[in-house]
Amino acid sequence: MKKSLNNTLQKPTLSIKDKTKILVTVSVAALVISVPLGFERIDFEVRGYYAIHIVSVIFGLVLSIIGIITYFEFRKTRLLMVFAAFLTITIAESTSLVNLINPIFDIVYGTHDLIIHGLVLVMLSFFVVGIFRTD
Repeated sequence: MKKSLNNTLQKPTLSIKDKTKILVTVSVAALVISVPLGFERIDFEVRGYYAIHIVSVIFGLVLSIIGIITYFEFRKTRLLMVFAAFLTITIAESTSLVNLINPIFDIVYGTHDLIIHGLVLVMLSFFVVGIFRTD
């Protein structure tokens, strides 16, 4: 059993340095686009929501990019599903962010929304920390 497990594990080619470059690039691009766009249109009361959505979109994009790179490297269906999960969360957070800037749907902000989006951000944060771990 142990022998077959070792044969299936492979070392990824993305180093910590590569992952850091992806994180920094996506973060800078997202902040350069979102800060001037959003803070001019967003009321002071909902800037916390805006910040949560921005960070969630950044983390989701980083995880999606690393997920698709990893999928193309190993060609495993499980990795494709992980990529799809991260992409779905990123699309959901992006939709919430766009709706915050330019309301399309009814907006009701309350404690429930703050908790839900905060938990999504915490979940994405755990995943981001996990991909940077080397153990």
